[in-house]
Order: sequence, then structure tokens, then C-alpha cells
Amino acid sequence: MFNIKLFYSYRGIVMHIVLVGMMGVGKSSIGRSLSDSLKIPFNDIDHMIEKSESRTITRIFRESGEEYFREREEKFTLMALQQEIKSIISLGGGAFMNKMIRESVLDQSISIWLKLDIKTIRKRIEKNKKRPLVFQNTQVEIEKMLETRSIYYSMSKVHISCDGKDIKDCTTEIINKITEVN
Repeated sequence: MFNIKLFYSYRGIVMHIVLVGMMGVGKSSIGRSLSDSLKIPFNDIDHMIEKSESRTITRIFRESGEEYFREREEKFTLMALQQEIKSIISLGGGAFMNKMIRESVLDQSISIWLKLDIKTIRKRIEKNKKRPLVFQNTQVEIEKMLETRSIYYSMSKVHISCDGKDIKDCTTEIINKITEVN
């Protein structure tokens, strides 16, 4: 798929690696693992927003609304993509729906869609009380959200199924995919 020479230069990695996918697929965990394996920085956009705001994503949604959060998400994502030092970037589940973010990611990075079956996603997000949109949505609404978002996620350059795999397996598969030579 990708020529290793396009990915690495004599100075190191030449493109950001951006992880997209639904909440609960493991973008943050896999992102940290990739960062450790490739020895490059990791930027979790949701974490960056929380740190900047000194409050959780759930609190931002509740107190300032989704529109405000999406504006912050766009700002922080575009800032991360503009950094000269290349990194692993984990987007929030809804970030790739934003046209500006999506076009910038597709143009300036290797985008990776982390896929996971809906039952596993549902189990994971039910365990995590920090998910802002989960409490407002039923199982059917989560499935519709995944269906809608999948149209955009599928535009990513690399697709990785995480079904039945641990973090290490997904990390290895991603590294193998992005370093394949035509």
C-alpha cells in the first residue's frame, strides 16, 4: 500500500499517523502503543482539549455544548497536524465528520480507521462513564451513528480490524500496513 520511503526519511517519520474510528475502539491505547514502538510523540486530541479546558469532555458538552467542543476539536487537530515533528494523533470519534479536519488529515497524514464490531464497542463504552454522547443514545442510535460515521471513516488510507485482537496485535498490524512496499 505505502512505500516505506514515503513514510520514513533519513531523519525519521515524514507524515503524521492519524487514528480514526468510533469511541471505544482503542484509538488512545493503540496510539500510545504506536508511539512507544515508533519512538515518536503521541497526541490525543480529546486529552489535549481536556487539559486546555481543565475539565472533562463530558463536562464541556454539558456546560458549553457540542458546538463549542467541535470548535475546540478542530482547532487542536489542525494545530497537531501543523507540527513539524511528526506524531501519532488520536481523533475523537466524531472529529472525522468535520470536513476541514477530514481533508487536512487525508492530505497531510496516513489515516488509519480502527474498526471494531458494534457489540464490543457498546460493551466498552458502557464501562466508561466519560463518554459524552453515550448517555443520550440508545443501542439503535449508536448503531446508526456508526453507520453514518463509517461512510467518512472508510475514506481513511488504511483500515484495521481490531476484532479479537489485543493492543500489541493491532499495533503490529498497523506498523506492517504502513510500511508495506508496493
